[in-house]
Amino acid sequence: MVSNEQEVSSPTFMFVVPDCSRKAKLQVQAPDGLTLLFRMPEQADPGDELHMAKSADGKWGIASIVKKGASATAQAAATGDAGPLRPLSSAGPPRRLTEAEVERDLTGGDAVTVRLDTTKGPILMRIVPHWAPKGVRRFLDMVAEEFYREVAIYRGVPGFLLQFGVVRDPVRNAKYEPIQDDPLCGVPYLDGTVGFAASGPNTRTCTLCLFLGDVPSLGSNSVETPIGRVCPESMETLHTIHCPGDIPQCGGSGPDPAKLAKEGNSYIETYFLDCDFIVRATRLPR
Repeated sequence: MVSNEQEVSSPTFMFVVPDCSRKAKLQVQAPDGLTLLFRMPEQADPGDELHMAKSADGKWGIASIVKKGASATAQAAATGDAGPLRPLSSAGPPRRLTEAEVERDLTGGDAVTVRLDTTKGPILMRIVPHWAPKGVRRFLDMVAEEFYREVAIYRGVPGFLLQFGVVRDPVRNAKYEPIQDDPLCGVPYLDGTVGFAASGPNTRTCTLCLFLGDVPSLGSNSVETPIGRVCPESMETLHTIHCPGDIPQCGGSGPDPAKLAKEGNSYIETYFLDCDFIVRATRLPR
C-alpha cells in the first residue's frame, strides 16, 4: 500500500509490506509512475514499512525499514516495550540543525579525525561524539582494534551511498554485539554524511555508510543518527569510489553481503573485480 502522505513529485515514499513469504517478489508503483519489482528484504516482515528514496541518477532504493510487523510485535511482547520506534517526545523528531551548526560541531573541540585509506586514496572524516555517543564509541573502538583492514566496499548506489563492514573473519565479528540506538539530534543526511547501517532499532554493529548525496528522507527514526561527515578536501576522492550497485536483498545486482560474509574477499575478487576496498582506518592525533 503506497502512502498518500508524499507528493507525486517527492523523491521518497513508503509502503507497507503485504502478507507474503520471505522469498516473494514485491511490486509497487513509485510516485513517478515507475513500477518497482524486487525481492522482499531479509530484514523485513509483513506489516513493516519500507521507506524508498530516489538517488540523484533516478534509481529507487530502500532507504530504511521501519519495524511494524511480526518481529516488532514479538519484541514488544518479550520486553514489555510499547514499541521499538517510540518518538523521543510528543513533539516528534528534533529540529533539523542548520549547516552553520553542523560546521560548528565538525570543528569543535571534541571532534575526532579518522583517515580511511582506500584503494582510491585517503578519505578524511570528522567524527562528532556528541551526535551519537554510542555509535562513535563503537566506531572508534573498531578503528583502534583494526577492524577496518582490507574491507570491501560492497554496496554502492550512485547519488545515494557506499557501504562496507562485512568480513568473513569470525574473530573480528565476535567482538561486536549490536549497540543501542542514540537519541536523534537533528543532524541532516547530506553529501558526505557518515553513519551506521542497521536492519532495525538497536541493531548497529560493524557496517558503515558514506552518503553520496543529500537524503532528506533520513534522520527521523531511531536508527538514523549520523556520527560524522567526510572532510571537504576528501569529497572528490569519495566520489571516485566504484559503485557496484545495490545489494540483491534490495533488488540490485551488486555483491551479496551474505555471500561476502561466508566466502570472504575472494567472492568480491572473483565476481566484482572493480570493487574498491578500505585498506585501513586510522585515528589521527589532534
